[in-house]
Amino acid sequence: MVSTAELIAQDFTPSPVEYRNWSVERKLNFIWSRIAASEYEDLPPFQPIDVLGLLFTPLRKKMDDRVDESPAGWRKAIHAHGTVAQVEYVSTGDHPYTGLWQGATGLVRLSVTGDPAKRGFAPGLALKMLVAGQDSANFSALYTLNGQGQDHNFFAHPLSNIVPVVNEFGPKLINGIFRRVSRYPTKLSLQDFGMFDRSGAAITSPNSPEQISLVPELQFASNPHDFRTDFTPLPVGTKIFTVMVSDSGQVIGNLVTKSPFVASAYGDRQLFFRHHRFRDA
Repeated sequence: MVSTAELIAQDFTPSPVEYRNWSVERKLNFIWSRIAASEYEDLPPFQPIDVLGLLFTPLRKKMDDRVDESPAGWRKAIHAHGTVAQVEYVSTGDHPYTGLWQGATGLVRLSVTGDPAKRGFAPGLALKMLVAGQDSANFSALYTLNGQGQDHNFFAHPLSNIVPVVNEFGPKLINGIFRRVSRYPTKLSLQDFGMFDRSGAAITSPNSPEQISLVPELQFASNPHDFRTDFTPLPVGTKIFTVMVSDSGQVIGNLVTKSPFVASAYGDRQLFFRHHRFRDA
């Protein structure tokens, strides 16, 4: 068995089956060693949305590949640059939702859809919770498809796995591209989070909310700036979001950092977050 130190010291890549069977801690150490080793010395500039690249992206892989590292040749045409931290989802315990909703460990990536100077500030979140001996559970969340204008406060608004349809050219174009692989391009399913607990044990009667809201616990400056620099100083143990069921307003947990935030080449190019189709069969 390769130790965490060896993971950092050498270019070790496990087979998909070997990786899947690892513990949560081992998977997290493996991914984080890659992130830490590729941290940027200078933050790269934000890129505009690559609409043409998105058009030719094999989006079915985004929906169907149950992996934590990008498939060969994968390139982010949207949300190209962000910052990543290890996180703990701490459940209140006072709710009916099963599996990882009772507590989980993983990674959060915070990003913007494209260069804010080109289309305004549009924050987004991707969450990956790791499961021992099973595939990870993933979802992404936005405020709206067209963002929040020139307000550069990443925490200005709650984020959600379901966002309203926007009747504007840009969002309609992006939705049209994603509609090739999903009937509900503005909605992502949370079902995977209820299927297994963090130890990999299957849940007999899984139960997940249909929609959650991630309510910010912090506030940053609204003036134009690189949002990634806001997250660098946050100490380990910072509560960044309260997790709330959208239709009832019930708080079911909190998202708390377990590491500093790091902007890295691995986090931008190779860390992969699956989009689970809403009402997938």
